[in-house]
Amino acid sequence: MTVLGCLPYLNVKPLIYTFENGHLPHGWSLRYAPPARLAEMLHTGEVAAAPVSSFEVLHSDDLCAVPGVCISARGAVKSVLIFSRVPFRRIRTVALDSGSLTGAAMTKILLAEMFGLSPVYKSAESDPSAMLRDADAALVIGNPAMQFRPVGLRVLDIGQAWRELTSLPAVFALWAGRDDLLTSEIAAALIAARSSGLGKIEQIADAEAPKLGLPQSVCRDYLSRVINFSLGEEELASLARFAELCRKHGLNLRGSDKAASEGRVRFCNVG
Repeated sequence: MTVLGCLPYLNVKPLIYTFENGHLPHGWSLRYAPPARLAEMLHTGEVAAAPVSSFEVLHSDDLCAVPGVCISARGAVKSVLIFSRVPFRRIRTVALDSGSLTGAAMTKILLAEMFGLSPVYKSAESDPSAMLRDADAALVIGNPAMQFRPVGLRVLDIGQAWRELTSLPAVFALWAGRDDLLTSEIAAALIAARSSGLGKIEQIADAEAPKLGLPQSVCRDYLSRVINFSLGEEELASLARFAELCRKHGLNLRGSDKAASEGRVRFCNVG
């Protein structure tokens, strides 16, 4: 049995649409979880591959990534957002979406680099209204960020802020797996599924918009223009910069300091 981990967010749909719609290989199954949980499932071997946080891949010695595939944004991302009740320079407490790894790390980097802040961070369930009752600001990711209406709040888009800080795209996730589980056959299937899904953006937007309570045009624009699914030279450069800034701000979780400082991602073979 081959189990793929999946994010329960709109931005992953082009990567898994073919699997969800009748083309899942025999003996394969899908399991859905937020980024932080998917990272745990990868390390324990509960899933063979998952679109996991780039932060986790950079800081883990046992993970390799599928070449050429990512979830990134070359400007405003619209689904990884900091909402604040106060001017950004006055933020003292931040609630971080408990499912986030890359977004949480980028939040800490951006608030430090752009505003000179070192606020108190605490993990919280992804409920923007509740998060903002207990903190000055909240990082919210995925569908909840897109659905929330920030009336009277200040908003910092992580994708746009990362571009302003580094002049590079923000790479949020990579298809990755443990060395002993992510085979070349699985990697090839994931690359093929991405190619197929990118040709079905209209169908995906039609299907997902009513579930999210968002206009079809918003979902279509998000998937076709806002999110980038190709891992190229700019994205690789951004991963290296991300690793460098993680180390600068003491955000390494695991893995060797050398790997983290160089921003090296190991890639699996594709048959």
